[in-house]
Amino acid sequence: MNVLLAVDQSKNSSAATTFVEALRIPASSKLYVLYVVEPQKLRPGPDDSSPMFEPLREELSNIRQKTMEKARQLVNRLAALFSQQDMEIHPMVVEGIPGGEILTAIDQYQIDLVALGTKGLTGMKRFLLGSVSEWMLYDAPCSVLVVRGRPQWSMASNARGLHVLLAMDGSTDSWKAVALLKTLKLPGTSRLTILHVVEKPAGLKTLEWVSGRMDATIFSEDCRRTGRQAGTQLLEETQRDLRGEAFEVDTKLTEGHAADEILKAAQDVRADLIVVGSKGVTGFRRMMMLGGVSHKVVRHAPCSVLVARNVNQPQTVKHSTTR
Repeated sequence: MNVLLAVDQSKNSSAATTFVEALRIPASSKLYVLYVVEPQKLRPGPDDSSPMFEPLREELSNIRQKTMEKARQLVNRLAALFSQQDMEIHPMVVEGIPGGEILTAIDQYQIDLVALGTKGLTGMKRFLLGSVSEWMLYDAPCSVLVVRGRPQWSMASNARGLHVLLAMDGSTDSWKAVALLKTLKLPGTSRLTILHVVEKPAGLKTLEWVSGRMDATIFSEDCRRTGRQAGTQLLEETQRDLRGEAFEVDTKLTEGHAADEILKAAQDVRADLIVVGSKGVTGFRRMMMLGGVSHKVVRHAPCSVLVARNVNQPQTVKHSTTR
């Protein structure tokens, strides 16, 4: 498994490192710890060769050297945290636009999972996670772990395991989430709650208006009954697939809007991590689906979120560094 940990000097970046440590990456994996140093915003222009600009050029050069050195020290220190694990560790420092450089690294090193911190915003400001986090959710062809704040379990004196909420809808991406959880090997003291949400059938209001309330009510009850039965079977199947794992597994069946119920369940079970499947689209199509379940969950979740993507074939990442 190839994992990319994107870091910087922020507290959220430190939290992302803590989370990746807890996930127990499989032996013989490769971990790339990447720090992207953004280009200096002030620098002499192409025609500023006059000697009067020499002090400015020297000052900017010194600032760049110091920044690059601090970045190298940080990635080396973070990489050392994983030195006891049986995997290849590659600390890297590059200069460029963070989102673009992370996507380039994902493509170059065939990354399966990218992990990064997001801004610790609340309320309306949380609508914007931060340009890099949003960029990864839009364009990354692999699974994305967005870490929000320092996890509560890391501050507990008894060092309890993770409490994970897995949102399961039976899609290819949600089964990818199951496989990813099994690959990452959660700590033995962890708990996993598998959630399935039975949603209201699309077009029911139209049917109610056309056919009359009684017909719509009967149809609605039939759909709900069928949905609950199918959901129960899916939960049982998922639980069987996870049988033998070291962590405790339970199930939860609810009705309502998927994103709202996932967020509510995360609060109820005090989840440290929500795992949800993506819809497997990229680029402009993904940008147009910002109201989708996974994006709403990531924006409003009280904890970190892992968005799983099923990637069957290697992909070439296309992006613009001017974004």
